[in-house]
Amino acid sequence: MARRSRVFLLAGLSLGLFLDRPASAASQSNVVQVSTSVTASCTIGTAVIAFAPYDPVNSNATIPDDQTGDITIRCTKGTSGITIDLGNGAHNTGRQRRMANMASTTTFINYEVYQDTGRSSIWGAGDSGSLRSGPDLNGTGLVVAVTMYGRIPPAQLAATAGSYNDTLVSTINF
Repeated sequence: MARRSRVFLLAGLSLGLFLDRPASAASQSNVVQVSTSVTASCTIGTAVIAFAPYDPVNSNATIPDDQTGDITIRCTKGTSGITIDLGNGAHNTGRQRRMANMASTTTFINYEVYQDTGRSSIWGAGDSGSLRSGPDLNGTGLVVAVTMYGRIPPAQLAATAGSYNDTLVSTINF
């Protein structure tokens, strides 16, 4: 046993001599640069404005049909100067948005989309209105809901029974 202990002791000392030696006689370091850039980016999604059934003779003879819908945006944090435009719609005439009767595409109901709850600022640069802007549209990196305020004016007696629709294009500029 004494002999075996000496062999392990010598092997351990020899290994220790190799481990204590540096891998090389010198070393050198340098800095590694890591970089990227973040570009301004936005997404936009639009929900419908679903008006209640319109009755120009009774319930909407003197009261408009007011409804809302949301546009959702998400922009890179720090993005500013964001604006949202709404198109004129497929059936616009002059500067008036209209929905067409799906069964008789020559019959229309006038409507408008506004930027404010009081429905005084028309939304859409091409529809006698303006682009929607403001500090609430500055990029936060989070989803932001921007409300559209729709209105069908009262007493549109030329409207015939049926389903009406229109399509607006929403565009985000950043």
